[in-house]
Amino acid sequence: MTRLLAIVILITLAFLFIRYNTNEKLQKWVVIVLCSAFVIYSISLMVSELLR
Repeated sequence: MTRLLAIVILITLAFLFIRYNTNEKLQKWVVIVLCSAFVIYSISLMVSELLR
């Protein structure tokens, strides 16, 4: 389910970036923030499963 949600979000962002021609700096920061948020979520998920 998480993978499906991530794919939908990334496709939506790609569509918005292409449609509205946002500047390169903004695109870079959005991608960095999304990737870091997904990594933090994955790490917290692994830690919570290991603690069980």
